[in-house]
Amino acid sequence: MVTIFLGSANTPSALDDLRKIAELIEEVGHGVVPWTSPGVFPLGNHMSESLDNICKHVDAAILIFSEDNQVLFGNEFNLHPKPNVLYEYGLFKGHLGLDRTIICRRGSSSIPSDLSGVIYCNLDREYRAERELLAWLRRLSPRK
Repeated sequence: MVTIFLGSANTPSALDDLRKIAELIEEVGHGVVPWTSPGVFPLGNHMSESLDNICKHVDAAILIFSEDNQVLFGNEFNLHPKPNVLYEYGLFKGHLGLDRTIICRRGSSSIPSDLSGVIYCNLDREYRAERELLAWLRRLSPRK
């Protein structure tokens, strides 16, 4: 069985996307580890230690980039994903690789220029997003 970590911000819309994606993962027969599950971040542990441990026990990761932070850049505000979601994307990509770590993006949140070439799943196009996610999920196999 393939196990997938699912990360997002703690906002109602991001958590709604997390729930929908978790349902797709389960529909394909894979295990899902949403960041919101009890025990994912055990009491007394440090966040980075917990994330490193998760990286060792999952086969893939999906990070949801949504319009969660308003950041002043020059004279205008831009919408960005939460910094912890960006950090987690980099962490999981480093542990699992590009083919096992994907971005699902909601809205027009800015993506750092270092990630501008990464192909992501556009959650605003729901039908296409579901088909793309299902295709990616079906290609996954357990890590060796």
